[in-house]
Amino acid sequence: MMTLNNNEKDFQEKLQKDTEMPAIVHERINQAYRLIENNAVLQKKAPKDPYHWMKIGGRVAGGMAAVLAVGFIFCATNPVMAKNIPVVGGLFEILQDNVSFFGDFSDYATTLESVDGTTADSSEADGSKTGNANSTNAYTKTADGLTITCSEVYANSQAVYITMQFKSDKPFPETGTGAESGTPVIDLDMTGGVDFNPEASPVTDGQVEGQFLDDNTYACIFRYDLAQAAKDYTEYNEKYNEMTQQVMNEMGITQADLDDQTDEGYALLEEFIDKLSERGGAYQKYIKEIDIPDTFNLHLDITKVRGLEADYEWSEADDEKYGRDAGYYKYEGDWSFDIPVTVDDSRTEVMELNDTNDAGIGLKSVIRSPYELTVNELYKEGSNSDCFMVALDANGNTLPYNESSANCNNFVIQDRDISTVDIYFLDYIQYMDELKGQQNFDNPTKEDGQKWKKLLEENAKYHKTLHFDSDNAKS
Repeated sequence: MMTLNNNEKDFQEKLQKDTEMPAIVHERINQAYRLIENNAVLQKKAPKDPYHWMKIGGRVAGGMAAVLAVGFIFCATNPVMAKNIPVVGGLFEILQDNVSFFGDFSDYATTLESVDGTTADSSEADGSKTGNANSTNAYTKTADGLTITCSEVYANSQAVYITMQFKSDKPFPETGTGAESGTPVIDLDMTGGVDFNPEASPVTDGQVEGQFLDDNTYACIFRYDLAQAAKDYTEYNEKYNEMTQQVMNEMGITQADLDDQTDEGYALLEEFIDKLSERGGAYQKYIKEIDIPDTFNLHLDITKVRGLEADYEWSEADDEKYGRDAGYYKYEGDWSFDIPVTVDDSRTEVMELNDTNDAGIGLKSVIRSPYELTVNELYKEGSNSDCFMVALDANGNTLPYNESSANCNNFVIQDRDISTVDIYFLDYIQYMDELKGQQNFDNPTKEDGQKWKKLLEENAKYHKTLHFDSDNAKS
């Protein structure tokens, strides 16, 4: 069961007092902002977010507002680790067991200095002394007193994983940590793109997972969603935008109504998102897949590094003044990198299904890499796609969602047995209001008929049991 600290409880009580809206409305409003930010809705600019506290240390995952409680505990440093900090290479070995998508990256990753002969000697990147943001080293850049080094890379057709080291001239401020993960809450303002699909919308989700190695050094793994970048949304965007306008016409509302920051406006926004969620799934057929070449270049342009301040107390004045930067310390500059990537799909299994039930709901495909399981939905015309997905491993335990992915169809395998996986599609509102919660997850006090798996089976709009090659599945 997630717990909230006193600050978060105060935020929650204030919001409930001011708005008196049910929790599902709060969750759907956050979903709306995610859709808006990803240009899935016609709105050009995201409205002011009165629920900023819900996003501190949390993320919205493809329709689920997963509010993560934030534990304000400074990440203690390891003096032995700090003494042996690698300038280049070796970061996967340090970090790979402490991220949500953990695995044996160090056995397969490539050190970037070995790709083109460029070295990452920190002396070459001593721009912190001069303020120079353009080091001659391709994989090390310095700005605003912060040196960022891209160290290692591993990729399959689903994601690119890059280790990064952040070295500050001055000690990092005390940083809040996620209560569940225990890792520092740090994210990047950035764009990213691949040279084989220059027309793709730039990836802007700069979530990283990592840890402090000493007072001045933070190391992390950045996950770039390659599968998302290898899609052509041209026709989809056109059709989806037509549908959103049709929904607005049916509701008799305008963009100004969706921007209205009142209880009535939020209610309209929730209804609007409900209708989009119900119809939107069928439009996925207009998304075109682009072949991923064996090798390509990934361009990353980081403009801001933000860390959550420990013991920060939210205030409306701060929110007005700083917006999404309220409660965060930050470094600003230009850290741009071109990363050579080689795709290794030797350990990736693709299961093509194209299976739907009588309601038109089902699975297009499931892709298993050594670290993640990606489940691609399939909705026929006229089906209700307002669903939420849950996956269980061979032991009936819930597979965790990938904390570094914005989509709730991406699960991390970790050390789970996935020789058998059960996929459930649940009604979104029913799941959020009735089914989710630790009280239902493998609760030994529940009667057999009320067990978590039993509840999922009884309430699923779609259920599929999958079997993977036991030689490749984790055990």
